[in-house]
This record gives sequence, structure tokens and C-alpha cells, in this order.
Amino acid sequence: MEHIIHRAAIAAILFDPRVAETLLEIPDAALGRMFKNHLCKAVGQAMAYGIDFPALCAEEDRLRKRVRPESERTPEKKPFPRYRDANTKRYPLVLQGKVLRKHDFCTSAGLTEKKLAKLVESQRVFAVFFGPEAYYPAFLLSTTIFRDDFRKVIRGLGKIDPWSMFDFFTTAIESLGGATPLQRLSAGDVTPVVREATTAAEQYARLFP
Repeated sequence: MEHIIHRAAIAAILFDPRVAETLLEIPDAALGRMFKNHLCKAVGQAMAYGIDFPALCAEEDRLRKRVRPESERTPEKKPFPRYRDANTKRYPLVLQGKVLRKHDFCTSAGLTEKKLAKLVESQRVFAVFFGPEAYYPAFLLSTTIFRDDFRKVIRGLGKIDPWSMFDFFTTAIESLGGATPLQRLSAGDVTPVVREATTAAEQYARLFP
């Protein structure tokens, strides 16, 4: 983690040598919060564009392990117990920052919890759940997709359960040219995505009447 922060600091200074002085004037807590907010948004934007950073990292780790001694290899992280019990398969999404706790989502989006609740009610935003705890997809922070476009798709999906809704947005669909709905929405192609959403809702209704 220290190495990652160090590289981020170097990148900032290389971008503008004067930035170090400005950053040092920002209070520690505010600077940390600012970094985390932009990290959340970056993950969300990567999801919208279909960039699979975990897969890239996994490949890099695989190649690195070919030359790294066994004694230097670190064990894989295990899910925190309460999330392991709630939803084992989905837990990596938390580690990857692809779904965010309410507080982190609100702060990154510049929303109050009251405003977030209104967005959920109007179907511009939706939550997924680990047990009783709500998390929000980071791709909803994308700056290339309008919330009204999200609303059109979410309404088209109807009564599909939240995790199936998440899968719809992030899974490549052949009839969309092999792109994910997020990728097509980022390109402004809303109508075909809404059409696919309606089809998915009809299929779901037949499977779970």
C-alpha cells in the first residue's frame, strides 16, 4: 500500500512540479478523503469502459511469480467473516472497489444520504446487498453516463433482483455487438440498451413468476 501511495505522489509531482506544495497545504484527513473519492470514481469509470484491472493485475502477478522465490509470495486475502457468510462469490467486488459502502458512495458522488435515497426512489441509482447492508455499484459514479439514462435502463429491468441488475450492466451481450450495456451507454447508445433491458426483464419474469 505504501508503494502505491508513493507512486501516486510521484505521478502528481511529474504532472505538475508545483503540485507538491499545494498538496502539503491540504489537511491530512481532507487529502486522504480526496484521494479515496477520486479512486472510487476511477474504478467506476473503468467499469463503464469495460477495463478489467483485477484481470490485468492477476496476469501481472502470475508472470511475477514465475521468477519470485516461494518464500516471498504472500498469501491471498480471505473475506471478512460476515461478508463470506453473506455472499462469498460477490465479496471480491468489495475488495476491488466495484461496489461501495453508502458513506463512500455519497462522499464520492457529493450526495447526502437523503439525496441518495431520492435517487434510489426515482430509479436513477440502485443498491446491491451483502446480508442487510446496502452497497452501491461504483459504475454509477461514471461521468460519461447520465443518471437519467441509468433510470431508463433500470426501469426497463423492472423487478429483476439487484445483483442480476448489476450483472446485466457489466456483462457483454452479443446483440449489443459484444459490448456491455455500460460500454454502450458510455457511447450514448441508450435505446438498444433499454431494449435489451426490457427483454431481460421479460425473461426473468418467465423464470421467476
